[in-house]
Amino acid sequence: MAERTHLAQLPTPLEPLDRLSAEWGGPRIWVKRDDLTGFGLSGNKVRKIEYHAAAATAAGATVLITAGAEQSNHCRATALAAAKLGFDCELFLRTADGQPPQRALGNHLLHRLSGATLHFVTADQYKERRELMATRLDELAAAGLSAWVIPEGASDYLGMLGFAAAGAELAHQISDWRTIPPIWHAASSGGTTAGLAMAAAEADHPFFVFGMSVGDTAGELNDRMDTIWEETKQHRDLPSNFVTPQLTDQYVGGGYAVVSREELECQLQATRLTGLLFDPVYTGKAIYGLRQEIRRGALDHVSDLVFWHTGGGFGVFAHDFSGVAI
Repeated sequence: MAERTHLAQLPTPLEPLDRLSAEWGGPRIWVKRDDLTGFGLSGNKVRKIEYHAAAATAAGATVLITAGAEQSNHCRATALAAAKLGFDCELFLRTADGQPPQRALGNHLLHRLSGATLHFVTADQYKERRELMATRLDELAAAGLSAWVIPEGASDYLGMLGFAAAGAELAHQISDWRTIPPIWHAASSGGTTAGLAMAAAEADHPFFVFGMSVGDTAGELNDRMDTIWEETKQHRDLPSNFVTPQLTDQYVGGGYAVVSREELECQLQATRLTGLLFDPVYTGKAIYGLRQEIRRGALDHVSDLVFWHTGGGFGVFAHDFSGVAI
């Protein structure tokens, strides 16, 4: 097993959302509180970064390089982890015009507060993010600095290990349940989904993993996970009872970080029934998709369900809620 740098506050709680369950009907909804992995480091990303930080330390790196959107939770967690551990950090951030945003809000404010070096790129340039980060790696090496590249979302073999451990944590928490619940979560770069699927296959009582895309097609997500599986096979065998997670892109809506009034109103209702924050990009879309699945009766056969809260609360402070009554 790869080494790990301990950054997250673990285990995170598993709590029932009884008021939400009563209002929506369907299964009893539980929430896995990865919004509580730590304040600045809150969310699912820190679990993956723990393994990359250990690998970077072992390699003698002094700089962490990664990429994401302007409001990237992953970039925010990487930058703050770097500050905590003494790495320099460089972020390639995608914006609409490749220029810095006029105001630093939400996660992007934390990118700046962390002291990270920021490189802004357009959506077209971002398609070449691997090449951009590799070029920067070479530039730093020419300057005598050793850097470590973390892929988008830390979604590779090392990042997957972070969520395989997370899934094992959940398996322990539900080990005495009479029925094994499905796990519902927001899916994007694939590492969280891949790790949960690995944990499910290795658990004594395998659970079903359901990933809800927040931007891409299910086919694109499957391609990303296939890449992770191929890398994983270089290190270990996949469990014999491994089951590919089920993915849906039915609730992508307008696309990544684009939310409708109906989605925002659902997020608002969920907050007022739970006291939890649901960010419009990830958890907000996932909770909306869950409500829609309950409404259409797709979960009538399920008694209990775990909603994995992947964090992202800082994103709430960067979104315009003027279209809904608050």
